[in-house]
Amino acid sequence: MTQRRRGLSFIDAQASNVKKIAVMASTVAFEFNKATLKLRRSLHMSPRNSPEVQRKATAGGDTEIESPGSTQSTSRKSSKRNRQLCAELSSFALYPLFGALSPSHFSSPNLLFQNEKKQPKEVVEFLQLSDTDMYQIMCFLNPRSLLNLSQTCGRLRQLCLSHEENTEKRDVTSHEIVISFNQIRRKTEVRLLKRERTRTDPQFTGNTIRELLAPFSRALTRITFETTVFVTDWLDEILELHQQNRLIPLSLVFTGGALTKGNQLTGADLRSITETEFVDFVTKLQPHLQEVQLSTSRYFLKLLFKMFVYSYTRMFKINTDPPRLLAMITMLSSFGIVYERPPLRFYYDEISDAITFWKSDSLSRSCDVYMRRPHDVSIDTWLKLSGSIDESRIDPYTDEVLVSKITIKHSFLVHIDLVFHFH
Repeated sequence: MTQRRRGLSFIDAQASNVKKIAVMASTVAFEFNKATLKLRRSLHMSPRNSPEVQRKATAGGDTEIESPGSTQSTSRKSSKRNRQLCAELSSFALYPLFGALSPSHFSSPNLLFQNEKKQPKEVVEFLQLSDTDMYQIMCFLNPRSLLNLSQTCGRLRQLCLSHEENTEKRDVTSHEIVISFNQIRRKTEVRLLKRERTRTDPQFTGNTIRELLAPFSRALTRITFETTVFVTDWLDEILELHQQNRLIPLSLVFTGGALTKGNQLTGADLRSITETEFVDFVTKLQPHLQEVQLSTSRYFLKLLFKMFVYSYTRMFKINTDPPRLLAMITMLSSFGIVYERPPLRFYYDEISDAITFWKSDSLSRSCDVYMRRPHDVSIDTWLKLSGSIDESRIDPYTDEVLVSKITIKHSFLVHIDLVFHFH
């Protein structure tokens, strides 16, 4: 094997030496041909065009008078002689060695050593490529370039959209989604609004969330469900877009409870979903979902008839024991559960179980909880949970000290706090 490598290196060295000798010989032949051309041009110079004859003609000497066209005739003869000299040089003795041009090419002497002309490459337009080749090129483009490419023509748009799921998405955080009921059209519609918007900013309206999302983008946004909206009609689409990496809900807000008047129910409608299904829905949106605000109305109408209690509400029934709703504090950074008449309250044992679970979970994050103040909890009870009271006030009617804010540290995670804001 070693002898074979040495033989190959020796052959490469010989080929390199041959190339160097060929270049040197070409240079010598070119200089020799150039000198020969100058010599022959000087020897074949016409006597009539010599400097002495021109000087005599200027001084008034006896010279032949030629016609006005004689100058052009002389230049044509000189050009003809130059072409003949080039033809002779092109048939130089080194012609067989360096592949010179044939004697029929009469130009400058350096053409003697010119290489053969390369054939022009075939040019193929982009739209002449197949869909497979186009997709291979699209794989090297960023989402912004793909969006610009999809806006050029119909074919490229369909091709880009058909492979949208396999391409990288760019994150968009400039807009939020609001789902509301249009009282004029009597139907639910989706609006895409700019965050920190003004009156002049445009808003986009559609029947579904998908048709409002920009292609090749991933929307990191807040979703708000306004009053008279059936939330269960939108859960499947939100989960599907989340699985396709098109929609990342950062916040879910269920509003409308502040508009409750008398026995009239307002707010987002969550009656078709159970507490367990709602918690599972929030779990599927992890780890991106950070905030949940349950502010829809909750109105109870109790009828003592055959020992049954009937309740009318727009929120799901809290029927688990202990309630799983407070268990979401381990998954969220902000959780609000504030209702209107009558307020929904949790007992101390339910809150204590949720705190214990939060302190033992290694995936817990800092969370702010906004809820009604429990009746059966005193300051000493909060201190037993290793909590520090940050804010408190005195009830002017009962002179009781009311805790407004309390902070609880995690058991083993540093800088992870659970903060309760009581109302």
